[in-house]
Amino acid sequence: MEKGCTRYTAATVAIHFPEGKVCCDLCPLMETYARKQCRRTGEYLLDSRTTGAWCPLKYEGKEENQWESLY
Repeated sequence: MEKGCTRYTAATVAIHFPEGKVCCDLCPLMETYARKQCRRTGEYLLDSRTTGAWCPLKYEGKEENQWESLY
């Protein structure tokens, strides 16, 4: 493969949420153009006050989806 890609490099980024308010509504990965959709997973979000079912974010100090809701 002379012109093709043979491997990718992974990168990470920190996304900061207000204390106790981890939800899709406050996440910069949420697309709100027509319908609420996660830009990372493509999941359409029925309730963006919590995290999506396929949310890949890892959180420091707590297990996944163990944060308080925004509302």
